[in-house]
Amino acid sequence: MSTLSKEELAYFSDVFSPERSGDSEDNTLSKHSLSVATEIPQVLSHILGNAKLTLLAEISYYRLWFPLQLKQDEFGQFTPELGTPEVLDMRGGERSWRMDNVKDLRVIDSETSKLVEVLSLSSSGITIRVPQELDTQSPRHTRLILPNGTQVDMEFEPVRTENGVMAAKISAEGENRQMLRQFLFNQHKAKFSHLYEDINR
Repeated sequence: MSTLSKEELAYFSDVFSPERSGDSEDNTLSKHSLSVATEIPQVLSHILGNAKLTLLAEISYYRLWFPLQLKQDEFGQFTPELGTPEVLDMRGGERSWRMDNVKDLRVIDSETSKLVEVLSLSSSGITIRVPQELDTQSPRHTRLILPNGTQVDMEFEPVRTENGVMAAKISAEGENRQMLRQFLFNQHKAKFSHLYEDINR
């Protein structure tokens, strides 16, 4: 668990002070909430990587966990740098938001070099339509092909297979994890644009 310095606490106190938010009923903080966390929930620790500080934004029944770094300039002023958030869906328990009705997403199996259809995707799991020649038991290295052609390397661990559909755990490291998270966040914003309208005002 990280501890904020007095200067860092003062910075966040100023950023989220009531004077800044105002008393208007239309104020975005009355509809959405923001908080700073110095301890990352267990479900997020492997997804967010080495993040030590996070900014939590609650929008409807979604929680957006932003990795947060504080940079100090030559004048001693702190500037926050937000990373791409991990989106959690709070309905029915805390879990990574899952993108269903997926289009133009494919996985290349490392052993067979076959393109496999993706049915759903989150930052921690995937469901695919299983070709007959695919091993449904062993962990493997795979490559996710995003609609824009970007390739994301990830590890793939089968969990269960039923009626030709496999569910698997996935994990990506470094830049690959960042690309996957950015893609999912963009998809969430596009699908639920009405939830983000008040924030962008």
